[in-house]
Amino acid sequence: MNTKLYSKPPKILRKLTFKGILALIGPGAIIASVTIGSGELVWASRSGALFGTELLWVFLLAGTLKGVQVYSSTRYITLTGEHPLTAWNRTRALRWWFPLLFIVIPTFFAMPLGFSGIAETLGFYILRLFQIGESDNALGFWGFHEFMGNFTATIILMGCFLLSVATDLKRLERISLFVMGILLVSLLIAVVTLKPSMIEILEGLVPGSVPDYHPWVYEKYSDTVVTRSKWSELALYLTAVGGGTYDYLGYVGLIREKKWGLAGRSTATKEELERTFSENSLQLKWAKKWVNAPLLDTASSFSLVILVTLLFVILGSSVLFPSQQVPVGNDLLGTQEVFLGLLHPNMVWVYRIGVFLAFIGTLYGAFEIYRHSMLETVRAFKVRHMSKTLIRKIRLYTGLYCLIGALLLIWLPETLSGNIVDRMVLSAVVGGAFTCGLWCFGMLIINTVHLPKALRMGKLLTLAVYTAGGILTFLGCISLWDYFTG
Repeated sequence: MNTKLYSKPPKILRKLTFKGILALIGPGAIIASVTIGSGELVWASRSGALFGTELLWVFLLAGTLKGVQVYSSTRYITLTGEHPLTAWNRTRALRWWFPLLFIVIPTFFAMPLGFSGIAETLGFYILRLFQIGESDNALGFWGFHEFMGNFTATIILMGCFLLSVATDLKRLERISLFVMGILLVSLLIAVVTLKPSMIEILEGLVPGSVPDYHPWVYEKYSDTVVTRSKWSELALYLTAVGGGTYDYLGYVGLIREKKWGLAGRSTATKEELERTFSENSLQLKWAKKWVNAPLLDTASSFSLVILVTLLFVILGSSVLFPSQQVPVGNDLLGTQEVFLGLLHPNMVWVYRIGVFLAFIGTLYGAFEIYRHSMLETVRAFKVRHMSKTLIRKIRLYTGLYCLIGALLLIWLPETLSGNIVDRMVLSAVVGGAFTCGLWCFGMLIINTVHLPKALRMGKLLTLAVYTAGGILTFLGCISLWDYFTG
């Protein structure tokens, strides 16, 4: 047997520097850009508009728990070269039922829901910018405004699909970082200028109960917001930070392209790893150095996501909450323009450009992530070693599935497909906290079964994964019950 499984880690992993950390950030930038779109711009702002700063702790907690979930997974694939989905499917107690029922099926069900909701949100916002309002005219089965919104969403989706087919991973990472940079700078300027109460912010970061809607919400939004309970709102907020299993399945697969540790190079069983370490002690040191790569990538991306999310909650509580404005219906982005408009009227265009780039980045990155989701599913259940031709076909068919499924949901009447918010809620309930929690417990199982003792998660990380699994599963169960019985 070859006693050299791991290559020597690069200098940036052995001696960490700021420049080296920036060089490592890759897949994390994509997952951040995918979630910094509808999650932060819409749902975080909506939380601030409805509850002020009282639910800041929910976003902080959700981002931290999901960061733990993702790191435990990227760590595993870096050490073994094997995706957790494959590991679950070769674990006797989990084989077939766990990965299919709780990971694969929810993932592929939720994909078109997310694409359709995000594209329509941006489509109707563009109509607002061009002042294309309601009209009594009808175009086929649709009203004029609905038809134009659907048409705009279709153009956006098709454009992002074509861009994703023609663009490589490195360019995608750069675009993602660029989009996040624009948003972050703009938000920081707005928050500093508004001077929110630091005492209220700190109090909001302390975990507490979920408050009821304020009386004015029942008066002004009885037909929109209060048709769902506060627990349905909470389900949205839980998935607003960092996404859900539909994102992570492909995100972990992206690690293969970075060639960290064994990821994208080879795979090793528990027995092979133990034999390697016994014959070459240096290999164990190298393996432990390699896990710094996914740790830094995950920590930096989720820290950025949490920061942007909290900034949007603070802006929502400072600007929208006092004026009793809540993003609802098809106009989920327009009310937030005042965030930067308060600085200077022309700053509204910074927000508009940022919104456009953020949502394009979300759709653009999602195509790449979901292709990897399908690739990992095929690897886990059918083919371990795939030809380049098969990989190209899987990627194309996955993109077409997302595109066609989203277009069907967009063009179907709302009585069949639901409105934008309803689809977002369903996507959150199906692929959000509940499946994320079960994912954590699955990681704890394969950590023990498939890793040698020297490479298993430490006590602190193990406790963190247990905590993440318990909290996310519990909150997910509450949200599921409320959604289907409320």
